[in-house]
Amino acid sequence: MGNVKMITRYRTFDIKINDSGKLFVSFDSHLLNRPPYEFEPQFEIVSEAMDAIDQYWRNETRRFSEGVLR
Repeated sequence: MGNVKMITRYRTFDIKINDSGKLFVSFDSHLLNRPPYEFEPQFEIVSEAMDAIDQYWRNETRRFSEGVLR
C-alpha cells in the first residue's frame, strides 16, 4: 500500500491516508476482541470516514440488542 500516515483515531478505528490521498479506516485486533477490520470503501474527507464508523457502531449496537432480546 506504500506510505500510510495516521490522521486520527475515532471510536477505536484508525483513519489513515495513503500515498494517493485517499482515506481508509481500520482497527487493530488488540483494541477489541475481534479480528482486524478494514472498511472496503476509501474516503475523500475525514467526515465521510467518521460517518462510516458511526454507521458501523449503530449496526453493531442493533445486532447486539437483537441478540440479547431474542
